[in-house]
Amino acid sequence: MDSLRTLLRSQRSLLVVLAATVAGVAVPHFAAPLQPIIPLLVAGLIFTSFYGFSLGEMTGRNASLPVLVSLAGLYLLTPLALYPIAAAVLSGEALLGVLIVLAAPLTAGSSIIWTRLSGGNTFLATVIALLSLCLSPLVMPSIVAAFAGSTVDIDAAGIVVELAAIVAGGGVLARLVPNGAVSDDRLDAFSLATMGVLIYAGVGASSSSIDIVQLAFVSGLAVAALGLSAGLAYALYARGARSDDCITVLFSSSMKNLSVSVMVGATVGSGAVIASITAFHVAQQLVSSSLVTRLASSGTARSSATVTAARADD
Repeated sequence: MDSLRTLLRSQRSLLVVLAATVAGVAVPHFAAPLQPIIPLLVAGLIFTSFYGFSLGEMTGRNASLPVLVSLAGLYLLTPLALYPIAAAVLSGEALLGVLIVLAAPLTAGSSIIWTRLSGGNTFLATVIALLSLCLSPLVMPSIVAAFAGSTVDIDAAGIVVELAAIVAGGGVLARLVPNGAVSDDRLDAFSLATMGVLIYAGVGASSSSIDIVQLAFVSGLAVAALGLSAGLAYALYARGARSDDCITVLFSSSMKNLSVSVMVGATVGSGAVIASITAFHVAQQLVSSSLVTRLASSGTARSSATVTAARADD
């Protein structure tokens, strides 16, 4: 029973995403009234990302290379490598959903959690997540507009203004609320509940049919994105980078922000766009969970070997 409870707790974000998606398809009637408050919900999630962060925690270690590699993977390598593949197979709103999620910033919650459970550098993961959010008002609309071209009517300027206002609002609120005033458990509960509402509102906003084959292909793209991250992490490791920094790059160079993607997707498309975004996110969460299990096991094995060697030296 304890193992089941632990499993459910570790996968609760994934369960919330799945439950909200099913609810949006089965009972979409309450989605329309939620549309006006989507930006406020996203600002609330950004607040949870910024809350409690302090540059004073920065160590003397130079982490500029992992940061640059992660941001380059997130905003350059992933969309440049995967969007042409998506465009060769998908079209319409399914393709637009893929484009939006490929252009999105890093997901703060999942990337930090998976990094911590795998023995990575969680502070570095936080820095990368916040930098990606700060860059997103300019970078995300630029990527979407560049790839969509004239085939889709995208108000890039409107997205820039809205994203900038939301990111700034979340950051200012995080600075105004005193540290320690909100517990980690309450932040986690708020984040999960808000994420569920966002997914439900996005999926339920349209009665568009969902093509299972297309969603399976989108899931494959999400796995491929993590494969690109693994390649970047291995390249850094081969150059002599610390293993914890490499683990951080693995989870910080392709995992996309679901809430920002859903917000942008809801403004430019309908349920099919949100379905693609959700499928991408769910696939990344499933594969990342499997990677965490393997990395944690490897870390335990390495620690045991180190202890054994130390005892032998004694």
